[in-house]
Amino acid sequence: MFYKRKQKKLRIIKIAGIALPALVLVVVVGGLSFSILRGGLHLDFSQEYRQVDGVEKIRFRENRYHKMYARTFWGLCPVGKNENSQSKLQDVKKAEDEEAGITWLDTDVYDVSETRERIAWYDWEEEKIFLEDLEGEMLCSYDMQYDTVERIVFSPDDKYILFYEKEYGVNGGYSTDEEYCYYRVIDIETGKQYTIYAGYRQWFEVYWE
Repeated sequence: MFYKRKQKKLRIIKIAGIALPALVLVVVVGGLSFSILRGGLHLDFSQEYRQVDGVEKIRFRENRYHKMYARTFWGLCPVGKNENSQSKLQDVKKAEDEEAGITWLDTDVYDVSETRERIAWYDWEEEKIFLEDLEGEMLCSYDMQYDTVERIVFSPDDKYILFYEKEYGVNGGYSTDEEYCYYRVIDIETGKQYTIYAGYRQWFEVYWE
């Protein structure tokens, strides 16, 4: 009887010794596979984007393949191709006029409203986006959550500010190769911020049609 019990315990230990490492391996491989799948298919099941009016007009441009995407229920959905980058789409005369009117501004991360009455710009030292008139008078400021802002875009109705924010070193180090990207929108009137899309190393140019 004692011998049988001992043999049974040994079998249980052997099974556990095989099953537990296998289970850990499955979890790790499954997690990595999902991360790769999520990044490759641009998946993001968060639904905060639904609170932004006109979000369907926001375009995400992947520079490498010139693919264009729009936000959908499960993440980003392809909507065609565009060979031109955002900078090439801008009107040169308009850009020159803007620069001439804001000589006091010392940053490359900014946008001027369609009404040409306001400017939104990012200050990396303050870690804020500022909303001012073209003369430099402060209207409002908005705190950022992560390391840096790469791009700012007004919505066509000047109701929102769209921006692209990065968090560095998400895997433990402080590396610009380990970036988590957040595409966010500020409601200018209320100051509320919405994350409309986010993902690891999800680099896009963004603009609002």
